[in-house]
Amino acid sequence: MDKTILIPSTILAVVMIAVYLFRCYKHGIEPNHAIIVSSVLNASGIICGIALAISPFFPSVKELIGGIDIYIIIGGIAVLFVSTQAISKDVFKSTSKDTANKSIKRDAFGAPY
Repeated sequence: MDKTILIPSTILAVVMIAVYLFRCYKHGIEPNHAIIVSSVLNASGIICGIALAISPFFPSVKELIGGIDIYIIIGGIAVLFVSTQAISKDVFKSTSKDTANKSIKRDAFGAPY
């Protein structure tokens, strides 16, 4: 990972961990190691996601994000999954007999008719 991504990711991770530890202390909760590790990974994902989202608009950013192919793969899988899920819900489940029979027409005041 390039320093252009690593440094902002590290800064964001430190801030997120500090907030988490402060909140744990404030509420008397024992910190969870898994949440701290997850915060580091999520901070990296946030920075990479921002870089990927703005890269088409700023060619200089596109040149800096060469080493984050894993996030491009994850992003592609996420888009594929969400789109497939939406098509299944909108096209197939919304037109099934069970769903069509359950829909009740309501007047302007919300009363069924």
